[in-house]
Amino acid sequence: MMNEDFVQRLKLAFENQSMADIARRVDVPHATIRNYFLGRLPAPEVLIKIAAETNVSLNWLLLGAGDMYIRGGEPLDLGRMIDRRIEEIVDLKLAARAGEVQQLGDIDVVPAFDVAAAVHEHGDPHVVMSEWFRHEGREYPADFGVVFFQGWESYSPSEKVEAIRDAKKVLDRTLRKQA
Repeated sequence: MMNEDFVQRLKLAFENQSMADIARRVDVPHATIRNYFLGRLPAPEVLIKIAAETNVSLNWLLLGAGDMYIRGGEPLDLGRMIDRRIEEIVDLKLAARAGEVQQLGDIDVVPAFDVAAAVHEHGDPHVVMSEWFRHEGREYPADFGVVFFQGWESYSPSEKVEAIRDAKKVLDRTLRKQA
């Protein structure tokens, strides 16, 4: 039946709002809106109010023909329009400051500890380990054994770096087990 289809289109046009809300929006009595939901068609001037209030096409509202919205547009939503405009302004401001803004992916990245530079600078394996732990925000355990560093003076620079890395791996694994 045409009137049942009209009721469905009316509900859709008002996004399933209550009859009281619809009555307020088109400035007609609640009882009149209830009559529309029971199948009575609105007078032409009320149809025009409904179309203007919801931005729907009169052809679509009455007959279900053509596009739902006038000129294919969406229903007017002031909140959504304001949100879009704010997003545009923020995007423009950020684009203008692109050279000044640090990439967000780099903020929390701690640079890797340079073991070779620390070995070269300090020469002492315990000082290097202490610096590495401090770099990670931890404290180097004072009771760590010296087994990895026996014969340190005879190691080549690359062997010293590898000894530090090996000792750090073993120590990290041991500390994880203790935690």
